[in-house]
Amino acid sequence: MTTSHVENESHHPSFMLYVVVAAILFVVTIVEFLLIWDKVGIDDDLGASKIPILIILSAFKFAVVILFYMHLKFDANLFSLLFVSGLALGLIVGIALLGIFFTFEGNPREYALANAVPYVHEGEGAEHAGEGGESPSAGPVDLEVGVVGDALQFDISAMEASAGSEITLTFNNISTVNQHNLVVVQAGTKDEVATAGIAAGADKNWVPPGDERVLFNSSLLDPGGSEVLRFTLDAGEYTFVCTFPGHNITMFGDFTVSP
Repeated sequence: MTTSHVENESHHPSFMLYVVVAAILFVVTIVEFLLIWDKVGIDDDLGASKIPILIILSAFKFAVVILFYMHLKFDANLFSLLFVSGLALGLIVGIALLGIFFTFEGNPREYALANAVPYVHEGEGAEHAGEGGESPSAGPVDLEVGVVGDALQFDISAMEASAGSEITLTFNNISTVNQHNLVVVQAGTKDEVATAGIAAGADKNWVPPGDERVLFNSSLLDPGGSEVLRFTLDAGEYTFVCTFPGHNITMFGDFTVSP
């Protein structure tokens, strides 16, 4: 009975070890918080390099939790093998899904655009953004873009204008929790611009200054904010996107400017 009790205790950490592990996790969490707190200024100094640092710290915390609080360090090797195998399988499936998502990016959107039924608000012309119909004629064009509630999605998927038109674009951020911007970029560059925007930081509206791929952009709007942009574009294919970190994956649309 005594021997069994001693063996059982040897497979579990002591109370003081739990306290030490909790203190380490607390310190790592504080470091993570300081890395992203704009008032400290570390975020500006590190730029985009803070992302791999945060990933490494998160991985460290994950390993500590499963080793000590889930007792994986003290359990039989079979349990460790089962856990690692399941984790590896989950990572493989996740990477495969991401690969499929980025490989087929745009195809569902193209299918939806090709099969969409145009809807025109009463009293508005066919030149309204994303409503399909005939291409707008040259001259002033009024476009309006909003967001779908608190989802990371614009309320339209496409806009049209004519080359040389005086475009007035109203961007409304009706979200109650999320900040958004609207950036018009060269087609096919939205993800690269968004990545460069992370290094630029929030004080630059998550938009890389002086980037030739960026044509026009709004400021970073708080929930409920609105802004009007006025500009002209040459004929071509463009993309409008929100470059707030992570939003570019789902929050974008096509902007076609006809000759």
